[in-house]
Amino acid sequence: MTSIARWPLQQLPWTLLFLGSTLLFIGALYFQYAMDLEPCVKCVYQRAAVAAIAVAAVIGGLGRNYWVTRWLGLLGWAYASFQGLLVAYDHWDLQTSKNAFFAVCENQPNFPAWLPLHEWLPGFFGATGLCGDIDWDFLGMGMPGWMTFIFAGFFIVAVLVSLLHLFRGRP
Repeated sequence: MTSIARWPLQQLPWTLLFLGSTLLFIGALYFQYAMDLEPCVKCVYQRAAVAAIAVAAVIGGLGRNYWVTRWLGLLGWAYASFQGLLVAYDHWDLQTSKNAFFAVCENQPNFPAWLPLHEWLPGFFGATGLCGDIDWDFLGMGMPGWMTFIFAGFFIVAVLVSLLHLFRGRP
């Protein structure tokens, strides 16, 4: 457990976190552009959470020698993972409800006015699909279900690493 507690002090774990979240983002773009699956608002929010995890990994990795940036990276990772988990679970619940046909979501993402990602990068964060559509599944579970488990894994690891680092990983 002590070695896990020291992960935030090492470059490799931050790099792996960045690469993992980047691969998820690339996968989302593959689904959108190669498979012609249009992302809905909840998909876009999940993309934003994945992008936030990548940004947290950069902050934590580049500043791993400074406690402030290291903790900004850890807390950003945990917060983005938790928010992604909430959105993915809500999306999964919406798609699997008995009245999924009547499930509606917003037409446009509701990003803060100071960060309108859907206006700045509409190819990445523009929402053109419907939340209730199930256009893809793997092993009987749609994309929101898989993303729920992925975000849960990100969140559990973030909390575990943060707690162990807090109590056992002091340099």
